[in-house]
Amino acid sequence: MKRRTFIKLIGALSLGGAAAVLWSNLLTFWRLRLSDHELRTMTTVIDLMFPGDGLPGASELGIHHRILAMTDFYPMMVDGVAWLDAWAERQGAKDFLALGNAARIAAVDAAFAANDGDSRKFVTTFRFFGVLLYYNDPVIKTAFPYTGPPQPAGFPDFQGPPHDKRA
Repeated sequence: MKRRTFIKLIGALSLGGAAAVLWSNLLTFWRLRLSDHELRTMTTVIDLMFPGDGLPGASELGIHHRILAMTDFYPMMVDGVAWLDAWAERQGAKDFLALGNAARIAAVDAAFAANDGDSRKFVTTFRFFGVLLYYNDPVIKTAFPYTGPPQPAGFPDFQGPPHDKRA
């Protein structure tokens, strides 16, 4: 293969990759907004997962705003809200927000247990970022006054050199 042909091929491939990235970003840009129903559902789910129980709840701390700012997850959020709404409809409710608190918890539990993967991915990802943001919030951190090492006795089995387990 001639050098000129090789350079043209590499240039064409890089343009194709750039076009794919541009297309992906345009799709995200066109879907930068969630509907009011989706926003309210996501806020309700974060409050179910992190109600506070004596501390401020997640929505009181604005955790839901930080999660909802992650636009890369919008398609997953839309699918997750649709799954929760479909679950609620099978229970005889209009949508997820029309359910009582116990039924909402049951719906989120069902999403964790679902075998379809998408709903489980939605609630697992949402819980993961919720835990990171909620427990890193300064208000929540001050509620847990212990500032020592996570294992006060240290790690005794890792203090010295490795031992030969074969002996």
